Amino acid sequence: MKKYIFLFLCSLLLSSCGEFKEVTFNGIESVKLIKVSQQGAEAEMVVKIKNPNKSAFTIYKSAFDVTLNGITGGKAHLSENVKIKANSEQTYTFTIKSDFSSISLGDLPKLMSLAKSKNIKIGLKGDLKVGKFLVKKSYPVEMSESVPLGLNQ
Repeated sequence: MKKYIFLFLCSLLLSSCGEFKEVTFNGIESVKLIKVSQQGAEAEMVVKIKNPNKSAFTIYKSAFDVTLNGITGGKAHLSENVKIKANSEQTYTFTIKSDFSSISLGDLPKLMSLAKSKNIKIGLKGDLKVGKFLVKKSYPVEMSESVPLGLNQ
């Protein structure tokens, strides 16, 4: 019986795959700093994504190495999964939490002073985990972009 269920799932997945078109990342529109402390930071990043495919997919919790204006910003994690709609081009909000535990004490005051900046150059490097149902894949991400910074007070 398990064999038949597995074959059914495989045929369902393969029949729904079809031709996959490239999903386009159209940039970070804004970053809003929610909270900054000596332990880490929490921010909301608004990103524009175009998905020309007939099926939606999910971006799962992923981890990245972060640089902020060239300063090592530690590790950042997407704190929740985000579903990307099919046949759409829209903005999505990602909640990101960072951990400053791997940052040297000399860089911490520099990072805290960035909260007063109007623009900040954010660099992300890591693997973005995406998928649908049981099919998951990691894509390497390495980007750097200057974005407006807002502070939620």
